[in-house]
Amino acid sequence: MEESPLNALLQEKRQTPPPRTPPVRSSLFPEGLKTALMLVLTLGVGFLLYDSYKFQQASRAELAKISEEIQALEKSGEAKISNLRGEISETQRAVDQVDRAVGTTKAEIKKTTQQIQMEGQQTKAELSQALAAKADSTAVQALKSEADSKIGQVSSEVGGVKTDVVSVKADLANTRRELEGTQRQLVDVRETLSAAVAKNSSELEVLRRKGEREYFEFSIAKKDQITKVEDISVVLKKTDTKKGKFTMEILVDDGRIEKKDRNVNEPLQFLVGKSRLRYELVVNWIQKDKAGGYLAIPK
Repeated sequence: MEESPLNALLQEKRQTPPPRTPPVRSSLFPEGLKTALMLVLTLGVGFLLYDSYKFQQASRAELAKISEEIQALEKSGEAKISNLRGEISETQRAVDQVDRAVGTTKAEIKKTTQQIQMEGQQTKAELSQALAAKADSTAVQALKSEADSKIGQVSSEVGGVKTDVVSVKADLANTRRELEGTQRQLVDVRETLSAAVAKNSSELEVLRRKGEREYFEFSIAKKDQITKVEDISVVLKKTDTKKGKFTMEILVDDGRIEKKDRNVNEPLQFLVGKSRLRYELVVNWIQKDKAGGYLAIPK
């Protein structure tokens, strides 16, 4: 039986394979180019991280060096003040010794003068007795010569004592001038160390522009209340507005530091942390149970 044309066409269609579809590309860039780009990006990020690390290391080293220089300057100033105080104490002891020597010399002069007066009165009495008894002129003259000799000797001793007193007074004047000079030096050192203390917001802004330290202003609104100032805390205990004095506790490193009867604008220094950084706290104003100022921290 012959196969119909329709069946033949269907059979041929079943045997014909379907047309092949070309593969679709998964990306606009070749795989090698993508790998190269990823490598370049990774190297760039690594370089930036390394450069940032080196910059931080250099900045820390520079800050540590500046902190050491500041501490060295402060230690030098404190040592100079200590030496000047020692010199003042020694000079004051020397002045006290001179004053005691002058007092002893005055007592000796007074005693010698009294002795001269007594001897003079005794000599006059003896001379009067001799004249009254009509002693011969030779005895009277000898007695008079002896009295004149004693009076002359005592006068010489008094003159020597007066010379010593003049010399002691000159030494005392020189010592006092040296003491005044030492006191002026101490005042100069104190003024130099307190020159970096700001008494108001304008002076604090000047210190900020210098860039030597970081400054943080604070205000305490209530007595016996803990006020946080950066990495420390402060507690106002007492204020005396008439005398411009206050008492404050500083809470730092799990401890308390009491600053009692301190003056307004007086720098309060203390050490913080394992590196012993020197912090400085200044109270610029006080009211009844209130106060305010700033905290200076080394960079």
